[in-house]
Amino acid sequence: MDLSLEPITSENYPLVKEELFLLVEKIWTKKESSDNAKDSIERWHKNSESGLYFFVSIDKKRIGITGYWPIKNAKGTFGLRHHGTIVKGTGKLSLDLLIKEIRKREKEFVHLIELIPGGREDLISKFKGWGFELDQKGIPEWEPKKDYYKYLMTRSF
Repeated sequence: MDLSLEPITSENYPLVKEELFLLVEKIWTKKESSDNAKDSIERWHKNSESGLYFFVSIDKKRIGITGYWPIKNAKGTFGLRHHGTIVKGTGKLSLDLLIKEIRKREKEFVHLIELIPGGREDLISKFKGWGFELDQKGIPEWEPKKDYYKYLMTRSF
């Protein structure tokens, strides 16, 4: 299995948007979750928000998305952007690839965080298995969707 990451850039976004959004709907089957991901991706593109998105591919077939962004005023801390795949067993492997990519691009990389929505407590154990810990500080002040997210998880390097 040849798992790889393919950058989604401002330049290629208009060309891949339709395929990207169809993939988002397959990964996050609950409408609220897929709408949230699409909204964030659009905001990233339209507002030139920092960070990157990537397609996750197996043998050049796109099976998921992932990405990251730097947290302002938190040196060395990056957020995980919509990490998900449609092929069972590839989530951790693609996360490992993303971590390698962040390390190549971001010299001060120390922490990776994940925000988890209320009602998705099942994700806590998955992310714990991937090396994240539940952060008792709760949702940070900078997060605009405090009514959507309920849990903060952190992985340190």
